[in-house]
Amino acid sequence: MVFEEQSWPEASAPTHFATAERSSPEELRLEAEACLGHPVAGFLMHALDGLVLILDAHRQILATNDKMLQVVDTADGCVMGRRPGELFGCIQVAGSPGGCGTNHACAHCGAVLAILEAQRTGKPIQSECLLTLRRGERTESVEFELVASPLAVGPHQFLAVVLHDLSAVKRRDALERLFYHDVANLMQGIRGWADLLASGASTSRDIAQKLAHLTDLLDRELKSHHAMAQAEHGELKPRVRAVLPLEILVDVGDLLSRHALARDRDVELLPAPEEQIHTDPELLSRVVLNMAVNAVEASFMGETITLSAQLEGPDIRFQVHNPGEIPADIRTRIFQRSFSTKGAAGRGLGTYAMKLFGENVLRGKVGFDTGPEGTTFWILITR
Repeated sequence: MVFEEQSWPEASAPTHFATAERSSPEELRLEAEACLGHPVAGFLMHALDGLVLILDAHRQILATNDKMLQVVDTADGCVMGRRPGELFGCIQVAGSPGGCGTNHACAHCGAVLAILEAQRTGKPIQSECLLTLRRGERTESVEFELVASPLAVGPHQFLAVVLHDLSAVKRRDALERLFYHDVANLMQGIRGWADLLASGASTSRDIAQKLAHLTDLLDRELKSHHAMAQAEHGELKPRVRAVLPLEILVDVGDLLSRHALARDRDVELLPAPEEQIHTDPELLSRVVLNMAVNAVEASFMGETITLSAQLEGPDIRFQVHNPGEIPADIRTRIFQRSFSTKGAAGRGLGTYAMKLFGENVLRGKVGFDTGPEGTTFWILITR
């Protein structure tokens, strides 16, 4: 346990969810001494399997176990006084007026909700939370199962929070469900055309073309899932070559035309810069295609999906626009792994893959703008 002091937002800082109030450094020191000197707190930190945090009434850390210190960045030597999201490096902290727990997004954080509920009820609360963390230039999704339990130490009311990292299991399950879903759909199409060929109800040339399209899609799906697994482990390297921006848009438009919902939407490709860019065209196409599929699924019959590219100094921005607006309550969760507005198990990896490939591998910036005029997903990369 480290006792160095650090600066944090003022106690009177505004908040969009949980209270921003914090203990003073002296109050924290006295609370930490009481906590560390209590036999139950000591037992929890040394005997429990998992990552352990002891929090005070303002959700600030008083003590941790050694396992916690092995998995978080403590390079600045400061642990005491932080809140959980600040210790882990949650990306929402940067935009929070009063630190962890005070962002709009914190209203959907399983950890914050469990802590507040345990404080309110005085009972242990079990939950799961999905955090997106900043690791240098990379972002990383982690999923925890946690239990927040009230802990009385003399006159103090603390919380013992025990976390177990489920990231590997959740990642594998999500990828497996998505893989089986996508491959099963393609195999169903291949089987249907093969049966038609066997029945002699259509010309072999027509069927051969359909089967060639489906096997090409199947090959791309297999490569895409393999690439995602590699990217999650930081093992995927881009294969950079010169390509025209219009080639990316045409490739995406061609693949999008095979999407069932795209047949009832208008897909428009705007003129693109004629200057070559240097990137991995396959990975970039996957990012823009995920944006386009997301736009199709978020639009209605007869609406127009627009694909475009434009130069911005040394960079180029690829954009996909649809007329719909993203509801305010889900905007902060759009890029979280496994989050989906469609409610299907194993879905929701499309927007996550945009960030995974676009930022962690291509070293670009991925984001979106939304409002009454519609929604535009974009990727900005150096050309």
